[in-house]
Amino acid sequence: MAGIPPTYEQADIVRPGGRPLPDALEPRMRTYYIHRGDVRLRVMIASAPVDEPRGSIIFSPGRTEFIEKYLETATDLIARGFNILIVDPRGQGLSSRLLDDKIKSYVGSFQDYADDLAFAADEFSSLLPKPHIVMGHSMGGTIALQTVLSGAMNPSAVICSAPMLGLYDLDTPIMKWVIRGLSAIGLKARNLPFQRQRNGLPVPFNVNKLTSDKDRYRHWAAYFQTSPRLRVGPPTYGWIVQALKSMSWVNRNAGELNIPCLIVAAGADPIVDPASNEEFASKARATFKVVPGALHELFLERDVYRDQFFETLDSFLADNAL
Repeated sequence: MAGIPPTYEQADIVRPGGRPLPDALEPRMRTYYIHRGDVRLRVMIASAPVDEPRGSIIFSPGRTEFIEKYLETATDLIARGFNILIVDPRGQGLSSRLLDDKIKSYVGSFQDYADDLAFAADEFSSLLPKPHIVMGHSMGGTIALQTVLSGAMNPSAVICSAPMLGLYDLDTPIMKWVIRGLSAIGLKARNLPFQRQRNGLPVPFNVNKLTSDKDRYRHWAAYFQTSPRLRVGPPTYGWIVQALKSMSWVNRNAGELNIPCLIVAAGADPIVDPASNEEFASKARATFKVVPGALHELFLERDVYRDQFFETLDSFLADNAL
């Protein structure tokens, strides 16, 4: 890909069983490692198949996620004329793991995620024509919003799929007190108890909370099943503390969002409360859409749900001349 500085180290792409990359994406994408301080970040950059891209999307995945999960989505986005940058968040994918036990889900602060995203966008700015759109799913939606609200990036719009703004069971006063207390007494690197995926392997499809699409679920699960270095276990107390802190801060500052924003909630989401998405959208004067019946992972859902996300996306882009 023209314009990439020669000093960047090329990064691996995981391909379970030699799985081919999407035909429309493979010749237009590259993966690299970049360094922010002592943290190595894996990034993917892909170019739109047009002479003059309509803009660029800077994308942040959710917890446990990785670039390869979004190859289908990246293909959909470049087909719409956008260049795209995806960053493996620190502590997952093939970016640096932060604890000696590399499978543990941990972060010092969600602002680290936000600053990593902004750093990567700056590193590849010559390949990311404006307007810039920051986009994220679940945890990545929280990161996208914190990136914008903190001023780490100043894009033209922000788009979130099922952003993590209210978690069932954990986002309650009692649980917040318990988790923060346990983290404060030195247990922040301990895993939250009673969680599935303790070894980073996916649960059986029939008990999963992510998608009703069996084929897409199996496709996603194969990465964890065949590549141990991609695996991430349950959240640690420390990660939950930082997640609660970030959600609280983002929700408090919703009214400060002064760019076009799209929030798409999954109507049957068992992880993120759709009501929290609607409440944020109302405070932020954002466009809000709920996809009835969809589970948490809108990008992995059946086409009947997934297509609704992209129809809403297309309308939002048109309405805001993006």
